[in-house]
Amino acid sequence: MKGSVKSIGWLCLVAFLLTLYYFYNPVTTLWTPKCPFKLVTGLQCPGCGIQRALHALLQGHFLEAIHYNYFLLFSGPYILSFGVRALLPQGQAKDSLTKIIEDKRLIWLYIILFFIWFIVRNILKI
Repeated sequence: MKGSVKSIGWLCLVAFLLTLYYFYNPVTTLWTPKCPFKLVTGLQCPGCGIQRALHALLQGHFLEAIHYNYFLLFSGPYILSFGVRALLPQGQAKDSLTKIIEDKRLIWLYIILFFIWFIVRNILKI
């Protein structure tokens, strides 16, 4: 029971945040957080553009979302898999998904691609 209340709380928070990003464009809204790394260094971190991409996705503009951060093609499904795992009941499906997303090779691939994207996006000014 306690776990389901926690899950409902997280779902409510996610629904609230998605609603905010649907109605408010981070480009034109002053209260949305800005990237502290970019503010300090002037470089774009691998996550820069995610708020704008989320807004574009919620508006149904998939290509625009990808334009804001190309790394979403890889990181989006990976991160969503953690959310799916949290919603799955205990059982074989949850265990199988856990085995995949916590595989050390996949984690290392994610880390390596993360840093490659950081370098490439700043060299090419993407």
